Amino acid sequence: MKRNAQSLSICVPGKRCINQCKFCVSCMHADAYKNQMDENLPFYDLYFEDYVKRMIFAKENDANIMMITGDIEPLQNRHFLQTLAMINKYVLPQRGCSAFNWIEIQTSAVGFDEGYARFLRNTVGVSVLSLSLSSFDDEVNAQIVGMPKNMKVNIHEVCKTAKKYDFTLRLSLNMSQEMLKSSGEMHTNCYDTMIHGIFLQSKRLGADQITFRKFYADGDNEQSRWIKENAAPDGFFKVLHQYVKAEGRLIGTLPYGYNQYSVNGISTVIDEDCMNESKTEKEASKYFVIRPDCKLYDGWNKEDIIF
Repeated sequence: MKRNAQSLSICVPGKRCINQCKFCVSCMHADAYKNQMDENLPFYDLYFEDYVKRMIFAKENDANIMMITGDIEPLQNRHFLQTLAMINKYVLPQRGCSAFNWIEIQTSAVGFDEGYARFLRNTVGVSVLSLSLSSFDDEVNAQIVGMPKNMKVNIHEVCKTAKKYDFTLRLSLNMSQEMLKSSGEMHTNCYDTMIHGIFLQSKRLGADQITFRKFYADGDNEQSRWIKENAAPDGFFKVLHQYVKAEGRLIGTLPYGYNQYSVNGISTVIDEDCMNESKTEKEASKYFVIRPDCKLYDGWNKEDIIF
């Protein structure tokens, strides 16, 4: 049976994330996925073949975007990214399957520098750098993300490097109350003014695209409690929709149901379903996921397994 998806999310394997995000979805769940993409394992060749088959299946089911992400910061595992690049560039075409040409990476930018930028552009083929931000303030963003003290990200420098290497720069804004404060307009209680400030900040950083992301909370755990206390209120998203419609120009509707607008010259999407919970209500699944166990999923939950 054909399973339509817009993109394939690659979950980069790793033992422990270098960050400790206050809102980490992975920490909300106890699901463990064994890393079978380990060259030291005795059956690595079989799992490598499984990985290739899943990538081909995704391609055959209309996924034409590869999103590199993970339960860890994906930049942590450069060796895996090298292997992924080899599979995409050489193995898939050998099997009669076209390579993924539209490749994105979702990152906090911890570990990102000019050398890594060249590697992502030239070796992996990444064209869209999706920078996850929880505040425009470097210190506050680092605190919420739980970055190592000696690896705090300079947001301005990351964006400057991304533009130098001609990435399409997307700011994935985690809509915390701190994000609203960092808009530069927290002296007012007017959401319209805060939103205007967010677009100005994004413009200064050279953003080509913005995704406003609503937090996902599940169960009674440390992360969900933090989200309930610190997330932007629902009233903000109501005003955000009104603002984008009033100030923007509709570009079109994405296959998984979201409207895409041009606002102040920036492509804008409001993502209120980052975990792809509403698959049945959309024309297409938002994405497939390949986990480190080399199996394919129709979402981020273990029960979403396809094969």
